[in-house]
Amino acid sequence: MFYKENKDSVTKTKKLCIAVDFDGTISTARDMGAPLVLQPNCKEVLERLYKDGVSLILWTCRSGKSLEEAVEFLRENGMLFFFCAINDQLPEVNALYYPDVARKVGADFYIDDRNLGTKIDWLAIRHEIYGW
Repeated sequence: MFYKENKDSVTKTKKLCIAVDFDGTISTARDMGAPLVLQPNCKEVLERLYKDGVSLILWTCRSGKSLEEAVEFLRENGMLFFFCAINDQLPEVNALYYPDVARKVGADFYIDDRNLGTKIDWLAIRHEIYGW
C-alpha cells in the first residue's frame, strides 16, 4: 500500500505523484494506430486518485498528432482533467529544479504496461495503492 506510506514524494509536499502510460495502460491497445478502447476500471481508479489529491502525469511516447489523438480520447472519456501534466514534470517540480530539470518525469511510481512483469489490471493497481 503506497498511498498512506508516502513520506518523501518527488513533489517535496508529501503529495503522491504517479506517472501513467497511455498505450496498453489507459488504452487496451499496446501500440499506436490501433483503435482506442479504455481499459476496464481505469477511469474509476484514476478518478479516485484524482479526487484523493494524487498528482497524475500522463507519461507517453506519443507526440505530435498521435499525442493529440490520446489527449482527445481522454477528453472524450472525461479524463483529461485528471492529469496535472502531459509528458512533462509537474509545474512545481519544474519551478523547484529549473534550469536543471530532468527529461524523465519525477514520480513516486509509474504505471506502465511495459514494466517488467506487469499486466495491467486497474483493480489490482488500486489494491496496491490503497490496500483494498
